[in-house]
Amino acid sequence: MREVRLAFYKATGASWTDRVISGWTWIFNMFTLGCSHVEIGFFIGGEWRYFSSSIRDGGTRWKDGKELLKNFDRWDVRVKDYPDETVDQMIERAKGIEGLPYDKWGIAGFGTITGLIFNKKSAWYCSEACWYVLFGAWKKRISPRRMWKRTSNEFIELYQKV
Repeated sequence: MREVRLAFYKATGASWTDRVISGWTWIFNMFTLGCSHVEIGFFIGGEWRYFSSSIRDGGTRWKDGKELLKNFDRWDVRVKDYPDETVDQMIERAKGIEGLPYDKWGIAGFGTITGLIFNKKSAWYCSEACWYVLFGAWKKRISPRRMWKRTSNEFIELYQKV
């Protein structure tokens, strides 16, 4: 069994874009954690590596856990154990979409019907990529808040930085 982590970036006190993302998706996900970004983490080569998609980084990419979580109090990190084979499959799915661009049109889908029309598997936003890596299924309109809501009963909160 190996641990998989989901790290949700809390929008409280964050940038205006983080607050807008969290606020807009609250409409559809009341009573959830106010978050604006999500990463999925794996222990690879003796260190935690996190995978997601970010407009700041140009799309899907891996990030060192120490760099990502340097301000640990801004993150809600959750953990769950999975069989080794399942974790290997998740990592392979991440590698399969690594380097693809950020899905700006998919983000537009949260506010317009055109976002659903133009949302394609050739570009990814954070929660869309993490959902795919975790479950092996492409899901449109999965916000970080909705992903938190759908996984919070299975994943247990990590209370200290490790």
